[in-house]
Amino acid sequence: MNSKNKEIIVMGFGLFAMFLGAGNIIFPPYIGIVSGQKWPAGLLGFAVTGIGMPLLGLLATFRAGGNIDKFAGKVSLPFAKAFNFAILLCIGPLFAIPRTAATTFEVGILPLLGAFDPGSILGISWSAIAVSFIFFAVTLYFSLNPSQVLDQIGTYFTPFLILMLGFIIVKGILVPIGKPAAPVVDNAFALGFTEGYQTMDALASMAFASIIMADIMGHGHGNTKEGLSMAVKVALVSMLGFLFVYGGLVYLGASGGESFANTKDGHTAITVRLVDAIAGDTGRYALASAMTFACLTTAIGLTTAVAGYFEKLLDKRLSYRGLVWIIVTASAVLSVYGVRHIISLSVPVLYALYPVAIVLILLNLFDRESPPGVYRGAVVGAFLIGILYGLQHVSTVADQAKNMLAAIPLGQEGFAWIFTSALGGIAGAAWTRRRRKNAAPEK
Repeated sequence: MNSKNKEIIVMGFGLFAMFLGAGNIIFPPYIGIVSGQKWPAGLLGFAVTGIGMPLLGLLATFRAGGNIDKFAGKVSLPFAKAFNFAILLCIGPLFAIPRTAATTFEVGILPLLGAFDPGSILGISWSAIAVSFIFFAVTLYFSLNPSQVLDQIGTYFTPFLILMLGFIIVKGILVPIGKPAAPVVDNAFALGFTEGYQTMDALASMAFASIIMADIMGHGHGNTKEGLSMAVKVALVSMLGFLFVYGGLVYLGASGGESFANTKDGHTAITVRLVDAIAGDTGRYALASAMTFACLTTAIGLTTAVAGYFEKLLDKRLSYRGLVWIIVTASAVLSVYGVRHIISLSVPVLYALYPVAIVLILLNLFDRESPPGVYRGAVVGAFLIGILYGLQHVSTVADQAKNMLAAIPLGQEGFAWIFTSALGGIAGAAWTRRRRKNAAPEK
């Protein structure tokens, strides 16, 4: 194997590990369980938002030179700054990074050791605080050396991570614990599609693209056609890894059948019980190891990306190292409240932001020649409906939001934003054409 191909594989493994965090492991089994016999449809929906959109997001940001401000800049520069700020808060200290530590505690520590503390403070267990402190101390150490992040993760963390997950998946496929039951959802594809929002990978792809480009340039390939080609291959390596992991975990969930029909315990508890049924104590240790490494690599990658962006946004008024400390500290504080609490807070926000991100990814890739009016109209159409989908998960206004969505084509299926963003794009094109016509000098 020549050195260039080795670099691609190592960086691809590193990117895979940075993406593969808490949501990538705890949501697929849940999708398999509730989809039952329709698990392929659930997997397909999850793959669209969990594999397809992150890949397209990486490619779109590569085409923008790894600059996420350019990615959304065709709407307007103030919008790009605000949108990217919101995204990076979501994938950073508000939701994604705290969830990595919380999941490490609930999946990697509690099933093996129990709550190893004498009590709690303010309703928070001392064990959760201890795990969070250790987790973020390691995250801090690696994040303070950003130029080596991708290589370090790809070389040291990913092989072990793949080995542990591979053991669980292969064991579950060779010795299934049951058969898929009847589905408990009407539309398995839509469920998988919207559950994919919780991975936040399409949002993270825009930030991770800059890390990949920096690493490629660090290997001497530069921001050239060769560098872009290499970046695409790195992205493809990572997404092939996800295809194996998601397919395996969704199938394992489906094979659980009626034994795991009760999904009220939460995603982490379901995952732990499922792996315990598949591989017993060995499986629990493998899952604990895989989850810890997966969450740690994601936390490192996200901390690096978010701190790097905020350093540029603030014109270096705060140093990269200072921002890393702030992000790590804030994430540690939020992580101790647990996975279920973090998910409940993130759902309305992600439902509002994800349609906008998908529209921007598709426009950046396939319609770069359209005028800003098209971008603006499509984004407004997607965002307004995204807000309604988010409000469905706010108890005080959930019924009103559902009634409004029911009146819009594809609303009940979860895809009304496709209709409204298309209308918005058409309206934006018409508005732009009219402005140009009015501005043209009379002959």
